[in-house]
Amino acid sequence: MEFYRELGQAPLDQAEAILRRWWCEAMLDTDPEADQIREAALEGTLPVTTLADVLASRE
Repeated sequence: MEFYRELGQAPLDQAEAILRRWWCEAMLDTDPEADQIREAALEGTLPVTTLADVLASRE
């Protein structure tokens, strides 16, 4: 219900950001390693990469 309330009260230019945040939450909740990911993010040890590195690895 909170999703609908938040989306319904948001200005139109913020609707996409709200949808993306809720989608990310839903996907993280389905990840079997979600607890480890959250813990690493809170500890600052979550591996990160740049968009340039991702694009380079795809080539």
